Amino acid sequence: MEQNEIQQKVEAFLKEIDIPAFIVFGFKKGSPEKGKAEFGVVSSYNKIPPQAAIKGMSWALNDFINRSL
Repeated sequence: MEQNEIQQKVEAFLKEIDIPAFIVFGFKKGSPEKGKAEFGVVSSYNKIPPQAAIKGMSWALNDFINRSL
């Protein structure tokens, strides 16, 4: 599945649940070279103030870093 298709599905999902929300979705892409992984990221926002999305993404990034180290 191509990145633009995933983007459309993420946006459709947020519209379908019809609540103020944001999502950041990371996924593994097919790799052109064997043994090398590529990753993509898409995001979408639905009826949420930018400040709330920034706060949520900052929390998620901090949580991810703390769990990874």
